[in-house]
Amino acid sequence: MLILQLTFPWGRYYAHPWGLNPARLLEAEWPPSPWRLLRALAAGWFRANAGHPPSPELLSLLQALGCELPEIAVGRVAFSQTVHWQPNFDKKDSNAAQRKARGIYARTRHENHFAATESPVVFRWDNVVVDEDHHSLLAETLTNVSYFGRAESLCRLKMIDDEDAPQHGWCRPCLENGEPIRRIAENCRDVFCPDPLDFEPADLWARRASRDQLDPNHVPPHLVEDLLSNQLIPDGARWVSYRMPEGWPGQWVVRVPKSDHRKRTVTFPAPRVAHYMRFSLQCRVPVPLKFTVPLAGQFRENALWHFGQANSGAISFALSGHDRPDDADGDHQHAFYLPLGADKNHSGLLNELHVWCPYGFTQPEIEALMRVQRLDWASGRYPIRPVLVAIGDAVSEACPIAVGQLSSRIWRSRTPFVPPRYFYRGNLHGARLKVKDTPEHQLAECVRQAGIDIGAEIRRLIANGESQHSIPPLSQWDIVRAPEGEDDFLKGGVSTEVHVPANSSKRETTRRMGLFFELTFDAPVNFRIPALGHSSHFGLGLFVPIANE
Repeated sequence: MLILQLTFPWGRYYAHPWGLNPARLLEAEWPPSPWRLLRALAAGWFRANAGHPPSPELLSLLQALGCELPEIAVGRVAFSQTVHWQPNFDKKDSNAAQRKARGIYARTRHENHFAATESPVVFRWDNVVVDEDHHSLLAETLTNVSYFGRAESLCRLKMIDDEDAPQHGWCRPCLENGEPIRRIAENCRDVFCPDPLDFEPADLWARRASRDQLDPNHVPPHLVEDLLSNQLIPDGARWVSYRMPEGWPGQWVVRVPKSDHRKRTVTFPAPRVAHYMRFSLQCRVPVPLKFTVPLAGQFRENALWHFGQANSGAISFALSGHDRPDDADGDHQHAFYLPLGADKNHSGLLNELHVWCPYGFTQPEIEALMRVQRLDWASGRYPIRPVLVAIGDAVSEACPIAVGQLSSRIWRSRTPFVPPRYFYRGNLHGARLKVKDTPEHQLAECVRQAGIDIGAEIRRLIANGESQHSIPPLSQWDIVRAPEGEDDFLKGGVSTEVHVPANSSKRETTRRMGLFFELTFDAPVNFRIPALGHSSHFGLGLFVPIANE
């Protein structure tokens, strides 16, 4: 048995189904095709062995994989697309020559479809035997597969054991008398596969008709270019219908629900249908941590606008925190908007947005959140597209934010803690510390207000100290240059943008100083809310559990 696990660190898979016109697509390829996987394996081997002909071990492995249709395990998925415009000259324009001479371009719209998922995709071949030679070959090849589909689909590919494979979510090929078939049904999707009855490893990189004419000392023409001038379907491949997991698509595909904007919706009382939503932030360029609060605030404002448009100007307490209903007890009952980075190897970047509300969301509020289609940053040059990938009552186990589910003795800052009250007067070079308003003292007060009475050691994390490895990269924040001297209450501080309410006084600044801390409690504790301090509902003051040391 061979099991390969494919994960997407950026949570997205860009790929168009083989041979289909992209202009007529409605969704990206899903599940990922075995034909594409075999081509990726072959490309990974050639990348590691540039200039060498395929080895017998590679050919035998590809032959074994191509002669069996694998089972494919998938998780919940959302389908979306990005749009870009290609400049060109419109040949139908009567003034095309003049426009070309003046450098005036027309534009052609392109849609780049993708699937957003937080779950790995697993391929399983039950009858493929991996001996020592094949195991060594795979170990060398898998590390050279860095993307899958389009180049935006960064990936990691590795072998796993049977006990690590998912227990549900399996897609299985449709067979009739042992032969793969295509079937039209709601619970089936067409998948492009190697033909188990007529597959040869060389089909992955060359047409059979042109192989005899190829010079073995030269690189063959690109398979896709060769197919475009001859045929669309490569030799040794075919379309096969896969039966999707039970409950498809309702329980597996996350879609924006349709609603009648003409119908007035009663905001309260109404049933709460979810407490947590997770969005993948799709952007062409990496988004630095310093944009945490602006992105969270912009997402909230857009959601409030959509809610008001659909509900005759009504105000949502869960989304805004205003017009608090009588049955909301305690503080921090409205939504937290928490941008985070999912890739541990690149902790200084944002690619997810977690929205959690202890009070809960109604269906109209969920629809408003899902209709946020665009966030702008860097002067709007690189729009971010939020795509919903998870929704439910509880936060997923893989998510590090604390909402009473995670227990630990040690909690550490993921984003800077900004004291609720100003703790110094004057500029940095003439600052005077307010009495009993040190950041450590204010953090202790915030912990008590969060319902935690267990004693704790509060330790400030400073980049040039012994805890340098434990805090996010300070290059992603605006560093505060603290003056040299005996006072150290400014050491380790960063300047960060904070949330300023619309009704605040004009004296309220949009930037405050924050610091990173580590809390070590006498016993494991659960944080009832994920963030503390100023702008905690917009991603600052986020504490995450650390394995007990």
